[in-house]
Amino acid sequence: MKLRNIIAALITIAFLSVLYSNLMAFKDGIVGFTKKNGEAIGCVCHGLEPNDTVSVRITGPSSLRINDTATYVLSVANGPAVSGGCDIATSLGDLTASPIDTFLRRAEQFPGAGFELTHKEPKLFTGDTLKFYFRYIAPSTPNVVDTIFANGNSTNNDVSSDNDSWNFAENFLVNITLTDIENQNEFVDDFTLGQNYPNPFNPATNITFTLARPEEVSLRVYDAVGRTAATLISGDLYASGRHEFLFNAGTYGLNSGVYFYELRTNGRSEVRKMLLVK
Repeated sequence: MKLRNIIAALITIAFLSVLYSNLMAFKDGIVGFTKKNGEAIGCVCHGLEPNDTVSVRITGPSSLRINDTATYVLSVANGPAVSGGCDIATSLGDLTASPIDTFLRRAEQFPGAGFELTHKEPKLFTGDTLKFYFRYIAPSTPNVVDTIFANGNSTNNDVSSDNDSWNFAENFLVNITLTDIENQNEFVDDFTLGQNYPNPFNPATNITFTLARPEEVSLRVYDAVGRTAATLISGDLYASGRHEFLFNAGTYGLNSGVYFYELRTNGRSEVRKMLLVK
């Protein structure tokens, strides 16, 4: 009788452990599951095999100078499309979260394995698409080709993996150079965002951007933790050419500190840093 009670208790503990794991499985993501670590590894807690109905795509500059930093976008589309997550890795460079995306965290699978990015918690879709914004830091070695790896999942946001889907992104190659390369790709050529001047500033500074064609533009300022501090342009149509915007921090009651400004056009974006000193 005593042995039977012990076995029943062990079964109960095992059941509760499995239940707890399922309930907590989607609280945050894990790293080490991109194609960097093997073709068969992915978001396996959301299904054993990748699903081609889910589209996962990386966009960003295809060429960078050594040690340069650029903003990239990981887009996840289709599938259940309620919420989703990701894992992003690189072979030579480094990755950091962007201040405009508070859903990503930086972590190592184990010490010395290199840092990757994954979600802190499931992020809700907008329509059938979900976007994660992240920063890639080019390595210090010139004349090499780096690879950014990623996968993304599309879930129904319940407490189980039933009917969830995931897929790999196509590996994204980045040419690392000593000098600028013109006509890197459409992401770069469509617009440029200049460094604000003066910088540091108090209380006003100029922000410039150049468009290759007429575009609907959004220009926002974020504080150091990614909260919106000011919306300067919100989806307005601008003609091709160079544009300049005077940003007065006093109008928005901002304190001294580091801020980031982001130009976004048609799903693409670029971010730069500025310093307000009072």
